Amino acid sequence: MIFKELSIKNESKRFFEHLQLAENERIILSGIFGLGKTYFINKFFEEKNEDFISIKLNPINYSVSANQDVFELIKFDIGFQLFSKNPTFDKEKFSTLLAGQFFLIENYKEVIISLAKNLSKLDQNLNAIINPTLELGEKIEKFKKERNIDEEEDLKSFLEFFKLKKGTYREEDSISELLNYLVETLRLNSPNKKIVLIIDDLDRIDPEHLFRIMNVFSAHFDYYDINGKNKFGFDKVVLICDINNIRAIFHNRYGTEIDFSGYIDKFYSTEVFHYNFSSIIVENLSNFFKSVRIDNNILQEYLQSNDENYYKEELFFILNHFILSNGASTRALVNFLKKEFKLPNYTIKTSVHEHPIYSNQTPILGILEILEDILGGKSSVLKALEKAIEKFPYMNFDSFQSFWDSRVGNLIMLVDSQNTNMAISNNVRIFESDKYNLRVAYKIQPSSNSYGAYSRAIRIGYQADNFTGEETIDFSKSITKNKIPYFQLLKDAYKMKWSLKQDFR
Repeated sequence: MIFKELSIKNESKRFFEHLQLAENERIILSGIFGLGKTYFINKFFEEKNEDFISIKLNPINYSVSANQDVFELIKFDIGFQLFSKNPTFDKEKFSTLLAGQFFLIENYKEVIISLAKNLSKLDQNLNAIINPTLELGEKIEKFKKERNIDEEEDLKSFLEFFKLKKGTYREEDSISELLNYLVETLRLNSPNKKIVLIIDDLDRIDPEHLFRIMNVFSAHFDYYDINGKNKFGFDKVVLICDINNIRAIFHNRYGTEIDFSGYIDKFYSTEVFHYNFSSIIVENLSNFFKSVRIDNNILQEYLQSNDENYYKEELFFILNHFILSNGASTRALVNFLKKEFKLPNYTIKTSVHEHPIYSNQTPILGILEILEDILGGKSSVLKALEKAIEKFPYMNFDSFQSFWDSRVGNLIMLVDSQNTNMAISNNVRIFESDKYNLRVAYKIQPSSNSYGAYSRAIRIGYQADNFTGEETIDFSKSITKNKIPYFQLLKDAYKMKWSLKQDFR
């Protein structure tokens, strides 16, 4: 299984329960751009086709249209998709006899005049009566065609019209009534299914179009509020967007003093459903790592291994928190899988070790290079780090956490590299920081093949704590949780990585 075929099991279950609430007729599914909302919603309704019939719109396609045409385009798209569901149309056929009777009733004067006009010619030429009779038959056929009720042809004509020209009909026209009727027909044909209208990427369209669409639905909701009726009779209406973007667009248009909650509340029945992509990452992380292609065989083996290791655990830890703080997107992860990652390699000169230390053999540097490639460059990494710092200013660490010592030690090794030059040694080093009120005892050791550097924290405390790192600590009896500014340290370590690349290449 490759990463693009994400399992959405847990999030799908949560959204299904949200949709199943009887009173939940209007839903807002919210998540930041690039989080995979479109993938999720497509996959969800594909897997739940026994429970729902979905009609999906992408208003982003209307960006070149005039504002007054947008809602007509929505009706066109709905009609086109309803037509693809093969609904049952009313087709009432007039028989020739019945059509003739109706024609005679409504046009008897014309018939009498036409016949009387030629009675005097009966003894002269049969054509005098045959020709008018044939003409009368043609008129009856024409009348029959005009009287046939064929709603399928009405819809086909409407769709064809929009292929050639933008519509200007009022919003509550015969086509709107027809769409209501077709939705009801689908409901009668599939009584156990809910019919859902999905409007995707609302916050990516022009503000004029956005509020045109929302105001039309809003007016309808206000008018039918007593019965809770959705536009066109849909059982559920799902709006997909980033609610924070909609709020920003709203305040930019109407002013910050205008109450956004009073406006947006009518578009969801219970609460906004916040799409939790981090749970999907957790479900699929092993698939993500197994799909990675790296030109470094050792690193690729670590990432694709079924066993726990520092590379995998640290990448997951950082990516997971980037996702939670809206610093990374599905699109970035998927794009990373489309190419082979070439791990940069540069030399870190030391004055102590007998041979050079290489960046591609130093785990923390490999991890930072991967993150940089996933996110798309230095500036994107720094933005993601700022978001993570804001959301997670401090993290708890204790000895029960896997790789806690490596997680802290390798960051300190980079942050403190100006003092140590990352020299490998059996000696315990002490890192002190006024900025972070932090004291860490750590060791820099060779990596598994001795051509890289790997650090472990021995003890973490506050700056005022008096320890050397040589003390014996019984962690089984005394576990001290330490809150440290992990992502601020990671930011400083990342900046130092760039210094190492520039100074020691």
